[in-house]
Amino acid sequence: MNKLKYKGLTGKVVVPGDPEYERARQEYNKAIDKYPAVIVYCFNPEDVANAIRWSRENAIRLRVRSGGHNYEGYSTGTHKLVIDTTFMKDIKLNIADDTVRIEAGTRLLPLYEYLYKYGYTFPGGTCPRVAISGLVLGGGIGLSTRYLGLTTDNLLEAEMVGAGGNLLTANCECNSELFWALRGAGGGNFGVVTSYKFGLQKVNKVTLIQLRWDNNVAARLQFLQVWQKWLPHLDRRLSSFSGIYKRGAWVNAFFYGKPEEARRILAPLLAIPGLTLENIDYVPFIDAVKTIAAMYPEREAFQTAGRFVQRQFSLDELEKLISIMDRAPSDRDSSIRVYSLGGAVRDIKTDATSFAYRNAGYIMAITSSWESKAEAPQHRKWVNAGFKYIYTITRGSYINFPYSQTPDYERAYYGEHLRRLRRIKKEYDPHNIFSFPQSIKPRF
Repeated sequence: MNKLKYKGLTGKVVVPGDPEYERARQEYNKAIDKYPAVIVYCFNPEDVANAIRWSRENAIRLRVRSGGHNYEGYSTGTHKLVIDTTFMKDIKLNIADDTVRIEAGTRLLPLYEYLYKYGYTFPGGTCPRVAISGLVLGGGIGLSTRYLGLTTDNLLEAEMVGAGGNLLTANCECNSELFWALRGAGGGNFGVVTSYKFGLQKVNKVTLIQLRWDNNVAARLQFLQVWQKWLPHLDRRLSSFSGIYKRGAWVNAFFYGKPEEARRILAPLLAIPGLTLENIDYVPFIDAVKTIAAMYPEREAFQTAGRFVQRQFSLDELEKLISIMDRAPSDRDSSIRVYSLGGAVRDIKTDATSFAYRNAGYIMAITSSWESKAEAPQHRKWVNAGFKYIYTITRGSYINFPYSQTPDYERAYYGEHLRRLRRIKKEYDPHNIFSFPQSIKPRF
């Protein structure tokens, strides 16, 4: 490495030709194949500030990465400077006021494990290697969402390095407009958030729910019919990530209560014929987290798009979703998934944070993964065709499930909040230092 060329950068600097470069450039999605000019692993806000200044002085655009899980790879880029917060993973718990301060690179499973030792839950996601930043800045959904709210709803404060390399504190009293924007407007738009302060709640056990209808194509339509009638009146203590695939359907859920009560709540789903797995067990919270986490591969190649569902679908619309599923390129690795909202998500007014779709019933995602590059085109084609139909029956897209083919993406992700977000972008990043293919543009 030509040290003079990278003078001013601090932290761990990785460039092409370094032994670790090949691993460092990889994202969670193996379909992302970018070649950054330089990757800076930051250990503190000063490293982040130096990287921002260096990118401006050398006219090299930057990207912000915490866990590398952005579905479209917007946290990296060829010929870009990648600011990576992987090594910023300190966790400071304050038992006196039930709060925790978490650095930006902290992964979810270590966070869950640490907090559970002290009796706390956390309203995070299900993939164990996702970092806190991407999750919370886009809203953040998981199997506690209907009970504890979005991840971002539990955020009390954030610290961010801005476009000028200055460290900013954002909360309800200080930089309040920025704080509003950070709660749902996606990562990488306004600066590099380096730490977060969250409020916490205690937990001991939850009921872990796993239902499967394998090799049961009839269950798919029945599941979708039951789901959309069941969800609007669902006990808020239950949250579910579920879906259909080519040959069946499944339900994964957490219930903050006992199994006996869970069974009564689940009765409409349990009545769908042909269950091949019925697991409704009262277990330590951390065991439930680990059971779901174990379903995720370390890395995979995939394409995903997610939309907000605002209404119930007709039988004809549901049958069209089934016909899309019938044309899937994979028996198991292609699916249409549903992620429950409602409950605590609706306790907060829509304009209280930048998360624009609090009144949606759930998120619907279409996704497909593949093993070899040769398979990629057919999987992408299927996702795109399915997305085009789902787009017509839904309103709004989830920023944490980004899709490059989304029409008018700013409006899709941010809805009626877009104009306000553009003003905030103009104030905090007037020169558009923080940009990527679907970033907020700093215009009025």
